[in-house]
Amino acid sequence: MKKIFMAAAVAAAFAAFPASAQLFPASGQLYLGAGVGEAKTDSRDTSYKLYGGYQFNPTWAIELGYNDLGKFRGADIETYTLAAVHTIQLQERWALFGKLGASENRPDAAGTGDNTGLLLGIGVVYSLNKNLGVRLEYEDFGKLSDAGVSRPRGKNVGLSLKYGF
Repeated sequence: MKKIFMAAAVAAAFAAFPASAQLFPASGQLYLGAGVGEAKTDSRDTSYKLYGGYQFNPTWAIELGYNDLGKFRGADIETYTLAAVHTIQLQERWALFGKLGASENRPDAAGTGDNTGLLLGIGVVYSLNKNLGVRLEYEDFGKLSDAGVSRPRGKNVGLSLKYGF
């Protein structure tokens, strides 16, 4: 699934027409978002996400996030993130974005500890209007725990709404 999503995103970038900046924020815009998805830890579960950020200019933003990844080793797991977000506008309403940052993974399972990891993400955004967009993204939160021999990675595919103001 991950390889198919990444290949589609790269193909869309090469096939894109020249971009117009009408629907994307120029600079200085705060934004909030919320979404739902499917997380993969040591099992698959429904995930929930809240995030917010500041768009410095049309291509760069900084973003904070909270993710409920469902269950890990039978208990809840939450992830907090801080990332730089780079956006490449494809067409008037479409853009690709990538994330690079840090994640703090906090499993609530016995015998596990918190783990700080590298956050990597890629996605596509469709702007409904100047303030509202729909995001489809894939995120890898790194290893979920620093305890145990088997340390699965946290991954998520999600769909969210992003509102800029």
